[in-house]
Amino acid sequence: MCADRSKPVTLQRSCQACIKGKRRCDQGWPRCSRCLGKDINCEYVNAPLTVQSTRRPSAGRYVGAKRSIPNTTPTPQIHAPLRLEIAKEYDPNIIRFLVAGLRDLPVKFAENWKTLFIHPDLYTNGLPTPVREIHNICRLHMQTGQTDRMSVTPLSMLRQNSADLRRRLSHAATFEELLGCSQALVLNQCMLVLDEYGNTYPYSEAISVMLAGVAGKLWQQAPIQLPRALSPRYAWLLAESVRRTIIVCFILRSAYSLYTRNYSVRTPFIDSLPFDLRTNLWDENSEIAWQDALSDSGGSMVSLHEWSDRLAAGRVHDVSCFSGLILAACKGQAVSSIPSPPVHSYIDS
Repeated sequence: MCADRSKPVTLQRSCQACIKGKRRCDQGWPRCSRCLGKDINCEYVNAPLTVQSTRRPSAGRYVGAKRSIPNTTPTPQIHAPLRLEIAKEYDPNIIRFLVAGLRDLPVKFAENWKTLFIHPDLYTNGLPTPVREIHNICRLHMQTGQTDRMSVTPLSMLRQNSADLRRRLSHAATFEELLGCSQALVLNQCMLVLDEYGNTYPYSEAISVMLAGVAGKLWQQAPIQLPRALSPRYAWLLAESVRRTIIVCFILRSAYSLYTRNYSVRTPFIDSLPFDLRTNLWDENSEIAWQDALSDSGGSMVSLHEWSDRLAAGRVHDVSCFSGLILAACKGQAVSSIPSPPVHSYIDS
């Protein structure tokens, strides 16, 4: 009997979608241009050659006896470098905590018009249309949760709403519209990708890229300076809403990966995100109460990495739900596992 021969190694570097569609692939990473434009999965059998050699023979260099290479040698394309990412695996209990906390965000928003990253007082002229629409969907999602499985109507509604929000996001005319679409899309994805009704879907890199793209777009287009006509509380709520929406985007991205494939990646951009120590200000519901709480706290901005380090070291009092999610997402730890902080100050520096 002859031994089975192993399958030959393929040298094909085009992505599988372009091969199937019989289209030319530019081998972009992590997705080629065609897959990026169509917003579909982009998978390679072999990793593409993302950086080509930039060495060119200098003018007049001879090859052989009298042949020279002219100066018109085309410059090879150099793709953007790969993002530095750190793989991480978490305890199943931490993953369940993260997923449960993110699933609870649409529930809280349906009940109170407020959640960890959406504050109703920010929109003084009324909630943007995408935020009002997602509120109705969140309420319907809660009603569906009374049964054992998700019905066809809410699931199809979530998918249609997701596609609509992504179109609006790409054509947002103002930053308020961009922020509203981003916040609605995050709530949509909390219900759609962290499915609690028994439906299992394979991990999609396109969803991860989309969530990172939403956060990146908010970061790039956020106003650097705010008009002086804004009250201090309103200006703070605007800045904090942007920061929190970006952070929740990355928490959801990490939880989705952990939920579907048991590991996730973390980029340095997440660690460098700004974080306001004065988390208690988010829940002050009037200008006077906000000013009083502001005068009682000597808050300052730190990086998310520094904040998560302080949490893990037990140097923070009154850990909120938001802080608990950050601790789980960044450190893979539960609040119950951290040491008790000192009692002589709010934050022990």
